[in-house]
Amino acid sequence: MHTRNIFKLIAFGIVAALSLAQAASARTRVQAQPPKTRRSERVHMQEVQVVSPDGKIKFTIPPNAERLTFKVTLGNTTAIETSPMVMKLDGYDLSSGVTFNGVERYEVSEMYPWYGAHSTAVNQYNGVKVSLIHDLSFTEYTLEIRAFNDGVAFRHVIPGEAKASRVPDEYSTFVIPNGSTVWYGGLAGGHYETEYVKKDVVDVQPGEWAGPPLTFKLPGNAGYGSIMEANLVNYSGMALEANGHNGWVIGLGHRQPLNWPFELRYGREEGKRLGKPASLAGTITTPWRVVMVGRDLNTLVNSAISPNLCPPPDPKLFTQGIRTSWIKPGRAVWRYLDDGPQGVDGMKEFSRMAAAFGFEYNILEGFWSKWTVEQQKEVVDYSRTQGVGIWFWKHRKELGTPEEREAFFKMLHDLGVAGAKIDFFDHEAKDVIDLYEALLQKAAEYHVLVVFHGADKPTGRARTWPNELVREAVRGMESSALKDRA
Repeated sequence: MHTRNIFKLIAFGIVAALSLAQAASARTRVQAQPPKTRRSERVHMQEVQVVSPDGKIKFTIPPNAERLTFKVTLGNTTAIETSPMVMKLDGYDLSSGVTFNGVERYEVSEMYPWYGAHSTAVNQYNGVKVSLIHDLSFTEYTLEIRAFNDGVAFRHVIPGEAKASRVPDEYSTFVIPNGSTVWYGGLAGGHYETEYVKKDVVDVQPGEWAGPPLTFKLPGNAGYGSIMEANLVNYSGMALEANGHNGWVIGLGHRQPLNWPFELRYGREEGKRLGKPASLAGTITTPWRVVMVGRDLNTLVNSAISPNLCPPPDPKLFTQGIRTSWIKPGRAVWRYLDDGPQGVDGMKEFSRMAAAFGFEYNILEGFWSKWTVEQQKEVVDYSRTQGVGIWFWKHRKELGTPEEREAFFKMLHDLGVAGAKIDFFDHEAKDVIDLYEALLQKAAEYHVLVVFHGADKPTGRARTWPNELVREAVRGMESSALKDRA
């Protein structure tokens, strides 16, 4: 009996020892494992690739959640080297430290009437919406990408409450391959009315600015590309700043150098006001960041990628879209350029000469505003008998309020004036971009055509607003006396 008790005690001791040993081992394993963090629990970023319908152009995002980057290829040729994305919101870098939240793929193939190099635009692309969450700020957003047969485009869509005001900014870079040649125009001298320079990409100095499009030729005659933006609305315009390492960094309107025409017309104080980042309420949708790509320049010249990235016109304003009856592109005579007779009789003579040449329009500079209504109507009515429409020039600073815009476009409509040439924009701050949209809206309501002079580059919005016939973001014929011209 005594012996059996001893064996029981020994067995119990062995079991207890084993239990303690297992518990100690478990504690050791727990202590050896690192504590869980949001970083360790992230859904790993997957590689995302979007391929053009013809399979020749690819936009690739590598699987790096610490910093979103992208690369563009044309066949086996690199068109844009691996380049960092930087989308900021209220100071947070939304492109660094992200959680992958899924991909939605879609495709579009359509055609619509167009002007320019072709009468019908083909809009065919493969698209992707990448859902992401910024790990630090918990900001959810979508990175949308489209691949066309002549280029690629991407934009950010950041949901937000209607009353919530936030400040976006961008510093994404486009790295052009070594050995490429670039053509671009600066901003500080004449805004977009400047001469273009040609350089080897390695010779571009840091701090140089370019107003898109920035066009480049790839080494070995492998093809061409052009960096631009599309569907600029409710946002600041994009320019590009060289970083000295083949890269061109996005710079929104507030960060761009103050150009001389703007300072001359509006002063440094207004420049300082527009030099602050713009805040936006509600959902923030950036314009498209676009890279046109092709084996030859013909591909770039005939591309419709910019209007393809913009919405179609509102049928309530344009009942037949771009073919709406009062949308009539044409050629014009312009006394400012040609000199010649002046006054009411002089402008009637210009309309007579326009008709003789088969031209459709006659543009009147600001002197029309010094005439009486009767004199204005005399010129308009006479010109109509010649089959010539009249355009009135106007300074944009006189159209800054809804009341001023209403009065001006109603007057044009009542007189029978065909169009307005609006001048001196000279900046890409959101305030100025918003003014373009307000002018086009009110002009459309009164069936008035619009030309923007002294303007920023076009971004395809003429598809949405077919009453915008021209946006003169170039050094044009009025600079014909200058030695260097665009």
